Amino acid sequence: MDRLFSSTSPASTATRRRRLSRLLDLLARWRLRALGRRQLQQLDSRALGDLGLNLADQYREGGKPFWRE
Repeated sequence: MDRLFSSTSPASTATRRRRLSRLLDLLARWRLRALGRRQLQQLDSRALGDLGLNLADQYREGGKPFWRE
């Protein structure tokens, strides 16, 4: 177990940085998706119509969890 954390080779450091970067990217996408869905839920039918959406679209998209596209 100690070997997993004591390795300081450049390759393992680069791998950890890539993994961290991918994780942070994923978290940012999830946050933006959740924000967008909250904003969509606040639109009235006229604003939805301007976007080419209707109340059913609003309900369907707004009901999705943030991790689903």
